[in-house]
Amino acid sequence: MQSEVLLHWLRQLTEPDTEKVKQATKQLQSLSLTNDFLLQLFHILRSEQNDQIRILASVLLRRKLSKSSETITKDVHEALKHLLLEQIQIEANQRIRKSLFELIGTIAKQDLQHEVVEKKKKGKKHNKTETTGWKEYLHLCGTLVQSTDLKQLELGMHLFGTLATYCGRFVLEHWPHTFNLITSMLKTRPSPTVCEQALIILVNLVKEVQQKQYMQTISDLVPIANEAIQYLFVNLTTENTTNLLDFYEALLDCEVPNVIGTHLQSIISTCLQIALRNDSSVLESVRYNALSILAEICRQKKKTLLKHQEILPPIIQALLQIISSAAVDPNTIEDDDDDEPVVVAGANHVLEAMSYHLSPEKFVPLVISQVEPMLKSSVANERKAAYYVLSGIIDGCCDYINNNYLEPYMTALKLGLRDVNSDVSSAALLALGETCAVLEGEISKYSTEILPILMEIMVQPDNMQNHNLKVIRVYYAVEELIGVLNDEHKGVIPEVLRVLFHVHASTTNTKVRELVLAVYPAIAIMMKDKFAPYLEPVITQISPNLSQKPNTETLPVFCTSLHTLASLCRAVGTDHCKAILLQALEFSLNLYTEIDEPEFRSAIFALGGAASRVLKNEFSAAHISKIMGYIFESLRSLDWIEDATATENRKLEWVDDEEIDGASNGINDEPEGKAEKNDDDDDDDDDERMTFENAHVEEKAAATEALGDLVENCIVSAWPYRKDIIEYIKNMLEFPNVLCSQNAVTAAGNLLMSIHKMVSQTQLPNEKQLIQDESDRLIDDLIPNLCTIINTTATRSLAQIALDTIKSILEEFKVDMLKHMALFEKIAHSVQKVLAYKTKCQQESDEDNEENGGGEGRDQDGRDDAEYDAMLITTGGDLLPVLTSIACAGNVQFFPGYLASVIPKLQKRLRHQASVSDRSFVIGVLAETVQNMNEALLAPYLQSLFTMFHQYLIDDDDEVRTNSCFGMGVLCALANQHLIGQYETILNRLSHVLMKETHPRMIDNICSCLCRMMVVSPRHVPLEQVLPVLFQHLPLREDFAEAISVFTCLNLLYEQHFTQIEPYLPKCIEMAALIIDDERVLPEAVPVIREFLRSIYTKHSVAFVQVMQTLNEPLRVIVTKHLQTN
Repeated sequence: MQSEVLLHWLRQLTEPDTEKVKQATKQLQSLSLTNDFLLQLFHILRSEQNDQIRILASVLLRRKLSKSSETITKDVHEALKHLLLEQIQIEANQRIRKSLFELIGTIAKQDLQHEVVEKKKKGKKHNKTETTGWKEYLHLCGTLVQSTDLKQLELGMHLFGTLATYCGRFVLEHWPHTFNLITSMLKTRPSPTVCEQALIILVNLVKEVQQKQYMQTISDLVPIANEAIQYLFVNLTTENTTNLLDFYEALLDCEVPNVIGTHLQSIISTCLQIALRNDSSVLESVRYNALSILAEICRQKKKTLLKHQEILPPIIQALLQIISSAAVDPNTIEDDDDDEPVVVAGANHVLEAMSYHLSPEKFVPLVISQVEPMLKSSVANERKAAYYVLSGIIDGCCDYINNNYLEPYMTALKLGLRDVNSDVSSAALLALGETCAVLEGEISKYSTEILPILMEIMVQPDNMQNHNLKVIRVYYAVEELIGVLNDEHKGVIPEVLRVLFHVHASTTNTKVRELVLAVYPAIAIMMKDKFAPYLEPVITQISPNLSQKPNTETLPVFCTSLHTLASLCRAVGTDHCKAILLQALEFSLNLYTEIDEPEFRSAIFALGGAASRVLKNEFSAAHISKIMGYIFESLRSLDWIEDATATENRKLEWVDDEEIDGASNGINDEPEGKAEKNDDDDDDDDDERMTFENAHVEEKAAATEALGDLVENCIVSAWPYRKDIIEYIKNMLEFPNVLCSQNAVTAAGNLLMSIHKMVSQTQLPNEKQLIQDESDRLIDDLIPNLCTIINTTATRSLAQIALDTIKSILEEFKVDMLKHMALFEKIAHSVQKVLAYKTKCQQESDEDNEENGGGEGRDQDGRDDAEYDAMLITTGGDLLPVLTSIACAGNVQFFPGYLASVIPKLQKRLRHQASVSDRSFVIGVLAETVQNMNEALLAPYLQSLFTMFHQYLIDDDDEVRTNSCFGMGVLCALANQHLIGQYETILNRLSHVLMKETHPRMIDNICSCLCRMMVVSPRHVPLEQVLPVLFQHLPLREDFAEAISVFTCLNLLYEQHFTQIEPYLPKCIEMAALIIDDERVLPEAVPVIREFLRSIYTKHSVAFVQVMQTLNEPLRVIVTKHLQTN
């Protein structure tokens, strides 16, 4: 083959004419199959004067070598190696030098791989036979790195750095010599290039380290490397500093523990210095990278950070400085927060990581101490930064802030909302929205002051006509604040609706109308049926948006209208919106194939899911069939992937578009140090070009959620599609997006529970057996997947949803789970792993843990848990009562030993100064577990549980006391005669508590505890003293679940101790009449109450009639109805 022919086609490939490029591509593909193609390319690279052609030749060489190495003859291969080593020593063009280094690295890696394969074929063990690699290359490296000529030394280090990049494991085999070289070069720093290459070698070797034998030497290198990094930031050009922080990332990812811990403070200090350099000397991306490393340190090294708390204040101070230094105009940002400066986003990520992974008791006070002065600052940017910080930490520390800082926190937010500076008030709106999104309960009382401020902002003329960040945030704040209102404060909702109606009618801005529509679902959820009077004007606002096919401009409001309608239907129900629901569903389904937009498809899936919840069995089979087809199509779609190899612009199958385009457009010489991905793993090439399209991923999440709704509400209609449904659910369980996986977990649970319900609802024996078999097959198929997610996911929220879903499944299947004993045990041990901090998302690489033996050594008392850690523990613990209930029903053999492991772990969390949430959780879950035990299971823990419940009856927290009282009651009931000796102690404690108790739920549980004790042994309770106190505090006021224990006791007293209870019969009858039809009373309590009324009516009818005459008419009707009920 003549070089001139090849050169001709290369030149044509660089021309702008598309047809010529296609012709050249075809010819080059044909020429690439000839034996001397590579050597001719190299000849062009070495001799051509046109740099564009030389660069293109080098690109083609590397790609051809990477993709087709097995087809290259040994002679050509060896000739190329010789030519490359010659050329690299004389090449002046930096871009081509870069390609030559990549070629050398590719060949070196291939030679090593080939050598290993050959030795395996000959039966030689690789770990006992030293690999030699490319000898000439290694000899040249060794010679050059010892040279006293700086240029020669720099070339040698660059060659050595290339070898480490492509063949790191091979270089690691020669660690002592490499260690000495790296140490020497990082200390002496003959030039920035030498120092940089030494750091590159070190980074690539750290990535390969897997054995503890390297731990100390790498640890010794950390301070030297740290100083070298600071030196390089000063002496390299800004563009060449991009990858200098890779060393810290490699240390964090290193499989050998204890490397980074002792140097953590200096690494954090360096990262902070870089992040704070707000000038042209450091790229924004590098500053962001420094912050990303800090965030990862917070995730991985929380124990070390908390052990050395002096590290935390400088981090927080630096983050506040970064956030306050950025000027953001809320009136110039159009749609969301994505336009914030990248470094500010990085600082926020660090704060979020700290809030999610550090103990709030130690983290929050440090933040508040630095935020408080900024809230009072005269500098607007500092006030704004303070509110951004508050919004950043609230999600991870909501319980702690709610319990310790709520009053000053909300006061600060109120002040911020009225700040004269628009940036500051916008930041305060964001903080308010984020706060209301995660808090509940006490925060409701602040709505009386805050909602009027928000409504005032909404009706300002500018805010009604303009769509900007501040306007977005005010509607977000209103939506979230409405969601936390309790019954006492819901009276303001009509006024909020009046303002929303006014804004919608007054504005001409379509996007502002979208914001208004988005608030209605939150209001409907709070009001439920009471929203019905407002439904007509809301539907009047929605209907015009859904009356005609949307165009590009109107599509967003069309989608928002569908989402709003879906939410309204879920909240208000069928009767009020069935007609428009069906009309909108029919209209949008007919448009499905005409509008190719993921947001549109997501909205239709949301509406379809809502329709299934509202219509259930009335949902048209034709509509379900159509929606199912669209859901499956969406879940099959690969639109979420952008794969460059599939595009028509591909020039050659073995050439990157980016590289050819760059060559053909005349790339200038680039510095050697500039980062570029290498091709050391050909299999990764495609993955490098895969990107997530958020809208398409959200579409898949919406499709999966709709699938879960359909199998939950329309399982009979969905039955024919079950094989496809199962396949898609299982695929989405492994989808690389958390929301999609979460929705798939929920859908899996819905499918299992719906099919199990079908078994009991089906009457025909043959059909019943078919459905039972399918239920058994599915649970064997899906439960292991859910357990695997719990054990192996790195995302706590996904593990939490999997645990919640399994809990629901167990509550549905109950004793039927005993037919699947292996699965039941698998679930139990997954819960045990959660409680022992042994799942992947609970793992830490902290040195303190490693010193104690890894996962077993992590403290299990919850002392330094972040709130998200505690939430996962709480979710896992919530499964214990239902597991116990099922196990007791079937006398499960492994369960006594299981409880012996789990209960002490839970009790260990009640260490000195345990948080309120920990105390409430542990006592509550153990009380519920005791309620489901039998005497044999309880016996080993009777004394320790009694001591625990008795101790916390006098806790400062209302919920903790209530849980302890409930626990004491069920403990007395289950222990039967075994706790009678403690009755006097219990009664004394309850009497002491009751004298000053004001919390209604606690009083209810004291009454219930007394009743349970009397049921066990009335003669061991002084009735003449206890009954007056009991009836003084009855009827129940909040905890109506305790009605069954109260009336079980009253039944017993009526039958066995009539004399003592006779004076209280009128009150007993009145209490029964008041609560027997109350929806808060458990269904199983109604027959007990009814039997009590019947007994009195039968045996003491005169007294009964007298009491009935004192009741009002509605109560008399209720009692009469129940007396007549069979």
